[in-house]
Amino acid sequence: MTTTTTNGILNSIKKRIRDNDIHFIRFEQADLHGVSRSKTVPVGCFTDYIDNGLNFYGGLLGLDIQSMVPTGTGYAEEVAFADHCTIPDLSTFTILPWVPNTANITIDPYWYDGSPAMASPRLLLKKILNEFDAMGYICRLGYEFEFYVLDRKTRQPVYTGQPIFVTLKNNFDIGFTYDLMRKMDQAGVRIITQNSEHGPGQQEINLYYQDGLAAADTAFLYKMGTKELALQHGYIATWMTKPFINASASGSHFHMSLIDKATGKNAFNDPDGEYGLSDLARRFLSGLLKHARANTIFTAPTINCYKRYRVNSFAPHSATWGMENRTVGIRLKGCRGESTHLENRLACGAANPYLLALSSLAAGLEGIRCDPTLPAPVTDIAYERTDIPMLPTSLEQAIAEFEDDHELHAMLDPEFVKLVLAVKKFEVETAKKQFANYGTPEFNDSVDPWEWDYYMELL
Repeated sequence: MTTTTTNGILNSIKKRIRDNDIHFIRFEQADLHGVSRSKTVPVGCFTDYIDNGLNFYGGLLGLDIQSMVPTGTGYAEEVAFADHCTIPDLSTFTILPWVPNTANITIDPYWYDGSPAMASPRLLLKKILNEFDAMGYICRLGYEFEFYVLDRKTRQPVYTGQPIFVTLKNNFDIGFTYDLMRKMDQAGVRIITQNSEHGPGQQEINLYYQDGLAAADTAFLYKMGTKELALQHGYIATWMTKPFINASASGSHFHMSLIDKATGKNAFNDPDGEYGLSDLARRFLSGLLKHARANTIFTAPTINCYKRYRVNSFAPHSATWGMENRTVGIRLKGCRGESTHLENRLACGAANPYLLALSSLAAGLEGIRCDPTLPAPVTDIAYERTDIPMLPTSLEQAIAEFEDDHELHAMLDPEFVKLVLAVKKFEVETAKKQFANYGTPEFNDSVDPWEWDYYMELL
């Protein structure tokens, strides 16, 4: 970005600050769990931090969800708990309609020698997106989000039953749902649908697709904004994947296609190709499947997530694909032509939007480069098959799969791989101290109040 362009954007931001009577600006970044960590800055200090960066504890990327400090992340005791210098991304400046006189801006962490902190999910996603850009492709990405709305005091669902798409439950509190959708629109978050889902108090909101990093930035803003708005209405909005064992889990389905920069055409679409897909799309898909088990560490990032992967639940339990098949992991959607795209159904509600995009695109890129064999699509009910690759049944198994997938590591960054393994192993050890039956089928058939305390409020 040229200095002239930067000055132009900064002048535009200053005008928006004046026009909207902004007094405070949040400098925000996502941690490994997709949770917003921020500092609030009085507007008078804003330009100084734009010019010089803002110091931030560097180890926050390696914290667990409750801010405990695992060892061996490379971002804590090994660097004497050093700070990062965080640099704002001016393109993300947003007026927050749900917080008075406040805007936010997303920041990226750098070490004080100027090198990027490559355990940052957002910085690493930028790197992968740039690799696709160099190949001539734009990554077109869309997010779906299921979540539970709970009473703030009792932590119980705001309504009962399994009322998927029931209009009365879509509008269980129209003051909340319309306030949420209107303020998201004012913040530039384009919602395309809202409805009640299959669980008690469970809602689904889907976002319009966007290209590249903006899609993940918007998803991050949406998730944190929804939690704040819910609190203002007396609720908890949670992306904890399975808050109630006898009710539907929450998923975060993720839609992907590649657009040819030269032609503007969908590079996955080939009506004459096998399955109506281009060779590029088939390679991308084969990469997604090849690394699906290892990527479970990102699509199912908590010990609670493995209670979602079960048969006859409309949630996948296998590293499979199919055309308009709701029982597989990766679905080729029925809309074709220029709308041809893949839906990653493996992701749980607790998935970090940046890591969901990063892990999916890294696997797809490895598939494009190495062309692994694409298995046949599943055309029947995957739940009834015994000859397909199953997903890990615990976070511990997912860690082992990821630790062994060196081809996937090569697509990422050593700093990131080290930090992810340290944090996730810490989470498993924390769970083992709580539950003697951790990792067993019995553990996956119940939800303990400890899981609520650990995940519900922050995820």
